[in-house]
Amino acid sequence: MRGAGKSYIGHMAALELEWEYLDADAFLEQRHGMTCKECVHQNGWEAFRETETAILSELLELKAEKTIISLGGGIVETPNARDVLKEYKARRGPIVHISRDIKEIVHYLTEETERPAYGEEIEEVYSRRKPWFHECSSHQFVSLTKISDGEGRKGKAKTQAAVRTFFGHITGLSPNLVNLDRDRKSYFLSLTFPDIAAQQLSLDDSLGDVAVLAGIDAVELRVDLLSPTGPVTVPSAPSIDYVTQQLALLKYFTNLPIVYTVRTAGQGGAFPDRSEDHLFGLLDSGLRLGAEYIDVETTLPHVRIQKLANRKGSSKIIASYHDWSGKMSWSGPEVQAQYTLGASLGDVVKIVGKANTIDDNLTLHGFVQKVSTSRSAKPLIAINMGAAGQLSRVLNTTLTPVTHPALSVAAAPGQLSVSQINSALHLIGQIPAKQFYLFGDPIGQSPSPTLHNTAFKTLGLPHKFDLFPSTTGSLEALKTIVRSPDFGGASVTIPLKLAIIPLLDTLSHAGRIIGAINTVVPLKKRDGSIELHGDNTDWIGIQRTILARSIRKWSVSDVGLIIGAGGTARAAIYALHRLGLGKILIYNRTRETAKTVIAGFPISFNIHVMEDLKDLEKDPPGIVVGTVPASATTSDAKGEGLLLSNSIFGHSEGGIVVDMAYRPHKTPLLELAGQSDALWQQVPGVEVLLGQGYEQSELWTGSKPPVRIVEKAVLSFYHALPPV
Repeated sequence: MRGAGKSYIGHMAALELEWEYLDADAFLEQRHGMTCKECVHQNGWEAFRETETAILSELLELKAEKTIISLGGGIVETPNARDVLKEYKARRGPIVHISRDIKEIVHYLTEETERPAYGEEIEEVYSRRKPWFHECSSHQFVSLTKISDGEGRKGKAKTQAAVRTFFGHITGLSPNLVNLDRDRKSYFLSLTFPDIAAQQLSLDDSLGDVAVLAGIDAVELRVDLLSPTGPVTVPSAPSIDYVTQQLALLKYFTNLPIVYTVRTAGQGGAFPDRSEDHLFGLLDSGLRLGAEYIDVETTLPHVRIQKLANRKGSSKIIASYHDWSGKMSWSGPEVQAQYTLGASLGDVVKIVGKANTIDDNLTLHGFVQKVSTSRSAKPLIAINMGAAGQLSRVLNTTLTPVTHPALSVAAAPGQLSVSQINSALHLIGQIPAKQFYLFGDPIGQSPSPTLHNTAFKTLGLPHKFDLFPSTTGSLEALKTIVRSPDFGGASVTIPLKLAIIPLLDTLSHAGRIIGAINTVVPLKKRDGSIELHGDNTDWIGIQRTILARSIRKWSVSDVGLIIGAGGTARAAIYALHRLGLGKILIYNRTRETAKTVIAGFPISFNIHVMEDLKDLEKDPPGIVVGTVPASATTSDAKGEGLLLSNSIFGHSEGGIVVDMAYRPHKTPLLELAGQSDALWQQVPGVEVLLGQGYEQSELWTGSKPPVRIVEKAVLSFYHALPPV
């Protein structure tokens, strides 16, 4: 519909995909030399619709690839245009229906005068077009404009992330899927909320103190438990419109993959067993809305399951079977038959039984080992329900369904939390306690131990992170530590970011280009030996904090300035290049050192040394990153240190300034930014430290850290430090 947000979402999607954006109405107006409104007044609606259809066919040939084409909502009024759209949907690519609450659309259109009036009530137009929108589109994106606008800059960032995830997934350019490698454990959180809207504090990592998504790889939306009237007590079927809004909200709150499940009463859920048509309507809606995993029960008609699978795109089908009787034997032919059936219908197989004794879990484990021997075997979720079956949940590797203490009720009997599973794995020897370190000097007041030990504790992991003050003269001692059997990993700071490299076996792509390492990860190879892998997460911390404050996408026309030329400056260069900036300037006390840094990067990075900050008048930067200690800079011409000037912040539109120094909180660079006439978003170093630390934690543990809980602990430690 007009007013749904096609231009806003379309422009955003084109930027995220790095495609061209084209508005069909604007193309029509340019082609015919008059506005759409004038065209209707002059020739009438029928002639306008014919012209609109001709433009559609022309554009689909003219812009056949890498283009987001935005169409007027009235295109579906014409039968010929609908045929063109349905043909495109069937054979060429996705068509997305951008929808928005009709009340919001009505409010918007009562103030809009650019387009010709409908000549009838807006609700009537919507009611007539709604089935056409559905039949002509392959996908649907719900525009939550009201919620997004209410959250300001943060809301726009969430919308941007939702658009990036949705369009990246449905186009197949960046499918939003879980890494299901056999050597890696993965989990999905089973939500039991009847209304997602009331759970923002729980599901939004940036809000509240309950980290329900810590350690989670995906989120299960139990569609059968959704209800606008409260918890479901008897089998009931939620409407497609209500479920659509709920899934849209969930995707706005989190970018984790969604496991979309409609569990029937016969399989232990709350959806009526005899509402098959409505059930498949809901499953189809899940695919339309971009749910990454669709859970389908193998007891449903296989022809309909196959039809659903034929249009799954980048999404995956979980073929699931539940036996609540307690009579199914994991060593019997029934389980093997269910596995074979599930493998033929889905991309992931899920078989759930019920344990009567602990031995049932060992039999289950043996079955999993047997069917997983083939490298082509499909991922398998195999668990037993009930208290006696909890060991099977501990041992399951792929997409283990978990709960969280913050949920009022678990989705299934015997469900455990990630923390409980990790604690159990430690007790049975599957997660041995590891020792982690911070190498460097000075590090006495580093928040890193607080950061990582808080994450370990919240996730139920037995590890410990300690400081190990060290310099380039300590390399022999470090060599012994990193080869110890209990070494879990290390964070590396000055003066060792380059010196540590000879002790490592491999480097990440980013680490090689940057030429500086801040993270050491011991990787276990297939033969059981350990490979020491060096990585750099500083650039991710820089990029993350910039993106959190960005109100636009950065491009080759943008300029970045980096102050300093050490190991951290190298990470900043890489971060700005990855953001898309076309020119990067370095300002350093020693020009030769800066030139040496530049020589280590490809020419395509377009890096230049700044001789004088006054020259920034020609190239005012939109992003500034300080990478030297706060004590090494000054904004006072009489002070000691690298002199900073107001010319750094000469960009008329303002920008973002990041200071990697985290003591003091307000560095000379940030103080100078605050004095600028333009608006400069200021990022203190402790935020970057958190961002790069989250990435380190995930590299070491394979689990997403409890962001909000860690942040609260680190800031409490940080603000309690004596002033500098």
